[in-house]
Amino acid sequence: MSATKLFPWQIFANDPQYREKIALRSSQGDVFTWEEIEQKINETAAFLQTRGITSESAVAFCGKNSEAMLFLYLATIQLGAKILGINPAFPQEKITELCCEYAIDLCLCEKDLLAISGGDLSEGIPQTDFFRPATMTLTSGSSGLPKAVVHHVQAHLDNARGVCQLMRFDSSQSWLLSLPLYHVSGQGIVWRWLLCGAELHFPQSDFYESVLRTTHVSLVPTQLQRLLDHLKQHPQATFKTTHILLGGAHIPVELTQAVQQYGISSYSGYGMTEMASTIFAKLSDNLSGVGQPLLGREFRLVKGEVWLKGAGLALGYWKNGAIIPLVNEQGWLQTKDKGVWQNNELVIVGRLDNMFISGGENIQPEEIEKVILGSGLVKQVFVLPKADPEFGVRPVAILEFYEHFTESAVEMLRIFLQTHLARFKQPVVYYPLPQDLQQGAIKISRKALMQWLACQEQNS
Repeated sequence: MSATKLFPWQIFANDPQYREKIALRSSQGDVFTWEEIEQKINETAAFLQTRGITSESAVAFCGKNSEAMLFLYLATIQLGAKILGINPAFPQEKITELCCEYAIDLCLCEKDLLAISGGDLSEGIPQTDFFRPATMTLTSGSSGLPKAVVHHVQAHLDNARGVCQLMRFDSSQSWLLSLPLYHVSGQGIVWRWLLCGAELHFPQSDFYESVLRTTHVSLVPTQLQRLLDHLKQHPQATFKTTHILLGGAHIPVELTQAVQQYGISSYSGYGMTEMASTIFAKLSDNLSGVGQPLLGREFRLVKGEVWLKGAGLALGYWKNGAIIPLVNEQGWLQTKDKGVWQNNELVIVGRLDNMFISGGENIQPEEIEKVILGSGLVKQVFVLPKADPEFGVRPVAILEFYEHFTESAVEMLRIFLQTHLARFKQPVVYYPLPQDLQQGAIKISRKALMQWLACQEQNS
């Protein structure tokens, strides 16, 4: 490695063309230049050193997105230490357990960062190494504690390069940090910003107004629906938005066609933590696939399972102080996602581990969910197995209607499904989606819904 290699924020802070350029707009509307960004990161790194953090340490942050959390994330990486993000919605007991499991030396929340002021970095910072373990990102594990996926800086930059190329993102544009930094999708936004020397915006009090002030934004389908509602309610609204990256759930074609009417290009994507965010993406069209692999990614379909490698692939999982490889003997990551190659693009059918057997028939929940969303009555839905003495299990649906959850809404949906789904795939019971499971999450955990469903069955 060259001794003069610098992190992107250091390069831009020392480049006369970028030094005074606006790099970040805060949630309060304040602006920071690249020179000021480097200064804030250095101050945070100096603060970490006073707390005993070295290149051998592991730091955790637990909190919602803020400028201070971003500077902590980048300062930890600059010191050569590892950074782990934790969802602040987790109970304290789980946060403590995670910090113990992943040998965290220092866990900081927003209030711990208020006292940071100017300080000098000490000598002894390791030479910049883009291939050193830098980030640990928690997966939404199906059971037990979530796994911590370890990436180096180069993997994040490699993933970012393919997305920026597809979505024509460059230094003249802006991306909204609309997703949590503790989630791989939020980190993906940060590394695209750093790759290009663009502007990063934090959402202000009105989230959808903030969306309309940036050229690029990442949304899950429910957020896109709310953005469309906002645009309908404010027909005179002016906006800068030109590109929206969608992912995290099935993407209804009706939504992407609706946003096109505003002159906004939407992109349907497929990504995962182990590949540092987006892997496949395409300009949305009337087909339900996710396009072709982006720059540097490779894939195979083996017995219907998606296998991946290439740009963004993680070093492995962190366990007991060591990195455990996540690839198989052939060097591929087996995703457990079921896919088919159709119309020259990848179509994700669902998770192999979500499939269940009802009366001898294979049920893929995501297939039923897609049909239910196609009814135009339902905003989001999850299909799960419910114990049944005759069939073993039967499908049930937990859903949120666009209108209120009523018997008549359920009956309209039943009538629609009678002509669109085989009888054995039609849900036997419908439940309203519990509101408390929607708070603070990018996507709702099927595991949490299974636990909720089990409680409903016990109480019935």
